[in-house]
Amino acid sequence: MNVGLAPLPWQADDWASVSQRLAADRLPHALLLAGPAGIGKWQFACVLAARMLCLEPQAGLACGKCKTCSVLAAGSHPDCLELAPEEGSRVIKIDQVRGLISFAGKTPALGSRKLALLCPAEAMNLNAANALLKCLEEPSASTTLLLVSHQPASLPATVRSRCQTVTLPSPSRQQGLSWLAAACGGEETAGQLLDACDNRPLAALALYQSGTLEQRLALRGGIDSLLAGRLSPLELPALASDMELVDVLATMQSTVQQKLRTGSQAQGQVSGEAFELWRELGRLQRSISAGANPNRQLIIEDCSARLARTLGTGVS
Repeated sequence: MNVGLAPLPWQADDWASVSQRLAADRLPHALLLAGPAGIGKWQFACVLAARMLCLEPQAGLACGKCKTCSVLAAGSHPDCLELAPEEGSRVIKIDQVRGLISFAGKTPALGSRKLALLCPAEAMNLNAANALLKCLEEPSASTTLLLVSHQPASLPATVRSRCQTVTLPSPSRQQGLSWLAAACGGEETAGQLLDACDNRPLAALALYQSGTLEQRLALRGGIDSLLAGRLSPLELPALASDMELVDVLATMQSTVQQKLRTGSQAQGQVSGEAFELWRELGRLQRSISAGANPNRQLIIEDCSARLARTLGTGVS
């Protein structure tokens, strides 16, 4: 865990609120940090974990210098457990949650607290989520759970109801540009990245680091051509040949979301159909993330055809 000691600029208000509750010893045993992927929820969780484990906090943040901060930065803190899908898997499994239950039952090794971070929480399969209820219903006095979720509605209601939810914000356009420009060499590139990632700076930074911005822009251009009737749904898969299917579907979903947000589609049946398409694209992403392996070509062609029918302005 090494993502900095301070929250991101657009998280200042939420950090102040959580910090006040921490100082007053009023933090719940389980926090659910919710919001779109790529806006910095994991960073917020890590900064909070570092602050809670630090032996000598300064100005409301972890000092970065004490023994606990050093071992946390090295990834070897015995009182901090991170749960994520294992390599080669898209799900958090029950054995991992059983390990968390065992961890929660132990005495802290270096201080007075233990932290367990789950990301993304919706990656838990049903058995894992049911097992987690043991920790949520019978919390350890010394253990705090931080669940990070991009899609909190996908979590079982029994899990959500036993956590206190903090919905973290996306940045303003200028906040995103200022932060991202420093990492990618200027506002022009930062603007392209943010446009490609729906103003989600951490997703945009990952896109920049992956070197696949041109592919994403090409797909966006292809979707625009599809909606204008200049491209057939059968032609779109070729523009996404080097992209993960989840990323292709996310780009399509982003297009639908932008149309709904700007109100470019008339009210009534079209916007209703667009919303249903937005939901279906999200469902497909969750299904693939949970391990489904659909026919890539058919999925992209089908979703492209639905995009053209629902949002198209030309003859496709």
